[in-house]
Amino acid sequence: MQIGPGVAQAMSKSSQGGLSAWLGARLLSLALLERSKAARKLVDLSMRGIQVEPIPSWLHEGQEAILVSNYPSVSQTLRAVLKVGCRLPGEEFRLKGIGRPEVITHATPSQKALGVPNLVFPVHKDEAGAYRLQTEVIKEVLSFLDGSGHVLWMSITGRTRGNGLLEGDVRTGAALFAINRGVPLVPMGVVTREKKGRLRAVKIRFGEPLAPPDAARTGEFDRADFMLDFSRLALCHVARLLPPGQRGDFEEVDEKLAETQGRLGIS
Repeated sequence: MQIGPGVAQAMSKSSQGGLSAWLGARLLSLALLERSKAARKLVDLSMRGIQVEPIPSWLHEGQEAILVSNYPSVSQTLRAVLKVGCRLPGEEFRLKGIGRPEVITHATPSQKALGVPNLVFPVHKDEAGAYRLQTEVIKEVLSFLDGSGHVLWMSITGRTRGNGLLEGDVRTGAALFAINRGVPLVPMGVVTREKKGRLRAVKIRFGEPLAPPDAARTGEFDRADFMLDFSRLALCHVARLLPPGQRGDFEEVDEKLAETQGRLGIS
């Protein structure tokens, strides 16, 4: 029986696709960042040009936290988060992040070998075009935060526009996770510099931890406003870690911080 050229081409593509999927799975199974402290050291050294402030005591081994930062771009934020993950003290790789699905689907072979896709809780766009976590993923995030010393990274707004510091696009996911699990929010500033027309992460700074407030002291009527203000508080502290011109909607950060603290009853 003869096989026509169209069928042969389809079979070839199917074979290539199967091989690619097999190779991708094999690379992912290496999970070098999670398995090897030496691999983490090499990755840290390979990402040159990013200065990292000393890891503060509230991120030391055994300390759970939710890192919240600005969002200059998907690629540069990923580099910054991986750099921090490799620096966190401890025998295990302690950090995972909430990110866009393309971080998983577009992972390079080297990223797959490092196990980067395994370290991402994916968000997906809803019908309105907003990124949201599916119910099963939310359960996975909460389970992760229950682990000793685990650190979660996420963006408050989920947008790269305005460096991720958009007052009109505040999401309350970080606040909800923090209050639900009693885990502090730790502000992280990713300072950038333009090079050849593109932004590059050049410095990572850390702020003081924000202990989750007792949501029980607010009534159900103003609970939504309470969550929004706690999220804005985190954005203000992130903005304070950045130089003027990189603060998005929070250029007048001291004024906005005072307003937010006033609404939250923080002196």
